[in-house]
Amino acid sequence: MVSAIILAAGSSARMNGVNKQLAEISGIPVFVISALAFENCKNVGEIIIAAPSGECTRFEELAKRYGVSKLSHVTEGGSSRFQSMKNAIEKVSPSAGFIAFHDGARPLITPKDIEKVFTDAEEYGAAIAAVSAVDTVKRASGGFIENTPDRSALFYAQTPQVFQKELFLDCLERLGKKAENITDDSSILELCKEKVKITELSGCNMKITRPEDLIAARAIYENRNLNNRTEVI
Repeated sequence: MVSAIILAAGSSARMNGVNKQLAEISGIPVFVISALAFENCKNVGEIIIAAPSGECTRFEELAKRYGVSKLSHVTEGGSSRFQSMKNAIEKVSPSAGFIAFHDGARPLITPKDIEKVFTDAEEYGAAIAAVSAVDTVKRASGGFIENTPDRSALFYAQTPQVFQKELFLDCLERLGKKAENITDDSSILELCKEKVKITELSGCNMKITRPEDLIAARAIYENRNLNNRTEVI
């Protein structure tokens, strides 16, 4: 069984005063759309949402209103991603074999792509959603180019990131305080020299960071739903 943790406690600092998690796409809050993608995965047995401080009741009510029936807990987020993650982990069911972490601000993830990451995690113990780098990447120092890495070996890390529960908890314990400044969950395993499988996604999984991202996400989501309705007809 997979315990899915939706990390939705970020500050939305670049959203010009808009809480991106509560912004609506087709009338549904962004974080709820993310949670519903996991709701529709058969391997997910529970969903835990990390909400902003003081907002747990509001986020719980919204999740339940829009049909997140697998919701087991809404935990209070901390001052960092690590603290929010740690608070949520404390509520993971003892029966969960895997933990999936997902950014609440990535509402375009599909159950199909989630299942792809699950499949790789089951085989390798750890897997993350990622897309290959399409732009040329420059390594710089002091504002000047040092070199150009081979982009064929580069990937943009996304979520969900899925780990065998005991493996992940063991790595957290081994790292201790060194884990506190980590902003990418898979880095915890990397620092412990554990292998993490890259799972390339088939659909758009952009993260909403700025106001223009929300506009783009709405267009993609609504077009996706329109195409689905057309196929049914």
